[in-house]
Amino acid sequence: MTADYDVGVLVAGPVSSARHLVQHHATLTAFAEDSAEFHDETYLSHFVFGPELQQYFISNRHSVKGFAGPCCCRLLVLDIDRDGDLGAALADACRLVGFLSERYRTNPAAWFSGSKGFHVAVELAHRPPPSVAFPAIAKTFAETLARAAGVEIDLSIYDRNHIVRAPNTRHPKAGLYKRLIDADDLFQIGIDGIRRHAEHPAGDGLPIWRGDTERLAADWREAEAATARAAKARAERRATFTPDERAPKYVLDLLRFGAEPGERATMLFRSAAWMAEQGAPPSLVSALLTEPALDCGLTPSETARQIRCGIEHALKQRAAADPRPDPITDLERWAIQHETDPLPPGATDFPFGANQHEGGPA
Repeated sequence: MTADYDVGVLVAGPVSSARHLVQHHATLTAFAEDSAEFHDETYLSHFVFGPELQQYFISNRHSVKGFAGPCCCRLLVLDIDRDGDLGAALADACRLVGFLSERYRTNPAAWFSGSKGFHVAVELAHRPPPSVAFPAIAKTFAETLARAAGVEIDLSIYDRNHIVRAPNTRHPKAGLYKRLIDADDLFQIGIDGIRRHAEHPAGDGLPIWRGDTERLAADWREAEAATARAAKARAERRATFTPDERAPKYVLDLLRFGAEPGERATMLFRSAAWMAEQGAPPSLVSALLTEPALDCGLTPSETARQIRCGIEHALKQRAAADPRPDPITDLERWAIQHETDPLPPGATDFPFGANQHEGGPA
């Protein structure tokens, strides 16, 4: 990182609260050392920015939404979040920490998020320079490491403007604090011990890198090359792509190329609505759109929500345009309700073909 790249985005309160620009490293250090002024719900940008964001922030009415300029980071977070199953999250965190320890010969930082997961951080000690492509490279780098460790991570946090809960701040629902956990303790204290550890804040500080920087830099270069190849392939597909008049361009773009962070939720919603309007059943809409949405970086829960909302929107529009009563007759409705009823004795003894007589065929 260069000296002028130390601009962070602070959110004090719920994620919908106003954004404030701060010195990223000093702010992160203050929270990590428990010397910040407050412990309530607080977030800090995952990535670090330079003067480009400051100028954008001023000209965009103190908003960072839509910023697409260069950035970088010192601590790259790999987020393990297992909704409703902290035991599974802990097992995966241990697996990832073990893999990173062996690969880079260091103990990576691991924070309990305060609720249902862990933030495992890799310090980018080789200090890759800021760039517009930095979030995409970081995503490729993190995804490659997680796949090698056999762990699934949340890929949505590599959005350029993503925010991450600050250390030693309280989760608003769970009431626990985001706390740094020593790598050895992570394998030993168990879920109850982790929750007790997170009942109060403490000045744990930030981890110090003592690992294999050359191996780290080589892995980053491979991620850079892979990201560049993927970007080139997408550009080539777009250049040769001929739109299909039977479907809107936004649907085909999402299926073939994905979507940019500022557009992906909207494109997913619109695509789900259009498919439902064409008569596709919800199961088919979900099957077709889920994987492209996840590849874009949307979380599983956000993907499911946007698809569901798109389908519901289409059904409401259809009902408003055609308010005719349900075409299913009372007889059909009764048959559907009773289709699993057992048949009465002799119901299948119907005489097919010619009339039957006691003496045989006429």
